[in-house]
Amino acid sequence: MALDSSPSRLYQATFGPPIVMATAQHPPPPHDRRARLRSGVRGRAGGFTLIELLVVIAIIAILAGMLLPVLARAKKEAQRANCLSNLHQIGFTLAMYTADSQDCYPYSGNGWPEMPFVDLLKLYSPYIPNGTNRGAFFRCPADQGPGFNFQWVQQTGGAGLTTNQLPFANSYYYYFNFYNDDTGSRLQLRKTRDVTDPVRKAIAPCFASSPHGFYNIQLDTPTDSHGRDFMLLLFADGHAQSAKYIQLNPAPGPPAPGTVPTYNFDWTTGGLKGNDLR
Repeated sequence: MALDSSPSRLYQATFGPPIVMATAQHPPPPHDRRARLRSGVRGRAGGFTLIELLVVIAIIAILAGMLLPVLARAKKEAQRANCLSNLHQIGFTLAMYTADSQDCYPYSGNGWPEMPFVDLLKLYSPYIPNGTNRGAFFRCPADQGPGFNFQWVQQTGGAGLTTNQLPFANSYYYYFNFYNDDTGSRLQLRKTRDVTDPVRKAIAPCFASSPHGFYNIQLDTPTDSHGRDFMLLLFADGHAQSAKYIQLNPAPGPPAPGTVPTYNFDWTTGGLKGNDLR
């Protein structure tokens, strides 16, 4: 038998079989890795399920239901504080007027409704700063209509007044006894000394009204934008407060059967000698 004397056979006989080197494994190009990562992420986070979305919506609804009443109460409290500040400003205006008028309350010689709706604001005019916010503190932030005075004229006919006669929107009022005698039967110039108890005699209320109607002076009125439990009042001594109805004396005389008490301090028992705050 002939021997294979080829060089490769001779080499294997001498040094053993050839060593096969392993091929180096190179990493994939970067763009391939990013593609695989993106496909993996999409696979793991494909979106919320319907149940998860419903749970999230339910949680948001619960939180909104808890927060909205709190926010509404905070808004009401802020409006009340702003209104009391407005009443203080009107009190300062009144104090300046009486100081310049020999301690007399605003009086024009005209009766109701010209005096409280038109003439009063004209008499206050020298004490109201000029500018873009002129008379702004006469408009309560809780007033949801065009202003109590405009709303009253529009809805009642104005008893002879027109909206063109009103200087600007006003949410506040001036009580009858401060320009009439204590019986309310005739006009009279009144002085600060005529008020027996200025701490408890109201001179101006806030009549901020709802969109449904101007302020109603009955107990539990639905047209008071501040709520049904109290009135915001300026008193003759210059202080303003939020007074609950149980703290106030209703208008003279018992209410008729089937009616509710009214709090019209145009008709305080005793006039300026009487008290509206108990």
